[in-house]
Amino acid sequence: MQIKDLVGFSKPLTRLIEVVSQGIGAVSRPYLIRKCADAKAHEVRVIAAAIKEVAELHHLPVVFKDGEVDVWQTPEDRTLLLDQPDFAGRSDRRVDYQERKRQGNVESITAVAAVDLLEQSEVPEEQPDEDWINRFFRAAEDVSSEQMQELWGRILAGEIKKPGSYSLKTLDFVKNLTKSDASLLEKVASLAVSYAGSSVVPTPNLEWLKRERGIYPGHHFEASELGAMYPTDLNYRTFREPETTQEHFSCGKRILLIDRGTITAEINLPVWQFTKIGREILQLIPTDGDQRNLQELGLFFVQRGATAKLAEITAHLPDGRIEFKNAQNIEAPDK
Repeated sequence: MQIKDLVGFSKPLTRLIEVVSQGIGAVSRPYLIRKCADAKAHEVRVIAAAIKEVAELHHLPVVFKDGEVDVWQTPEDRTLLLDQPDFAGRSDRRVDYQERKRQGNVESITAVAAVDLLEQSEVPEEQPDEDWINRFFRAAEDVSSEQMQELWGRILAGEIKKPGSYSLKTLDFVKNLTKSDASLLEKVASLAVSYAGSSVVPTPNLEWLKRERGIYPGHHFEASELGAMYPTDLNYRTFREPETTQEHFSCGKRILLIDRGTITAEINLPVWQFTKIGREILQLIPTDGDQRNLQELGLFFVQRGATAKLAEITAHLPDGRIEFKNAQNIEAPDK
């Protein structure tokens, strides 16, 4: 029986199993699929909390799977040894522990991807590149932190949904990220907006960013050192053409519409811009769009003679147009 003949799995989840099989040489177990886990969700949460406490107390790797608790000792932990193992025995135990840990990392990442793919009904005929798959799993097996496993799981799901979404350079980039790096990027990315095909953080009011969002120029510098943003401040020329009557910025589920109003000359908008790798990382960070940030951006234009509206996005059309509803005017505050 081929993997494609599996019964009871959606096409996206079947594709996930195919990719995992190709990457690590073994088909992922059904318990990785959330549909199978939902019925035991409460049990898993309770047991997981208890296992974590025991594991941290005794410095033991402990796993709950298939209804049983699986414990194995670390090579360095002598408290559980009943006899003195020889050198070969110690080496075997060390290798066994490392391989168990790597397998657990891959399964955790695969589970994140499975959850992400549950709402998908179809996937493209094109499959992720074989070199990409190999590179992904060689890196993913050493990812132990839950935060980073979430990130890697979303990368795997995203590549299955749309092969080519994440370059090999981005895999190398993420491989070298620390948890603090990831937290920094999540913080900066929460303020990102899309404009004219680019992803930027508008910075017309740095004092507001500092006061209300805790974002400082130093965060821009750190993100640029990582390679996710360009190192210099930029200015985007909006309304540069006389016939341009409207500019728009989108973020998550929200869109900001700027009508020219009484503006007679181009407006320079200060921004921090994301690099190609940075734009790919943005796809991994879900956001509904920071409404207050978009309102502040709207006010920047209103104060220069434009009119602005903030609306909820309902659909992205194939021709690039955006449908929206509930548009609300942004008014300049009374002085």
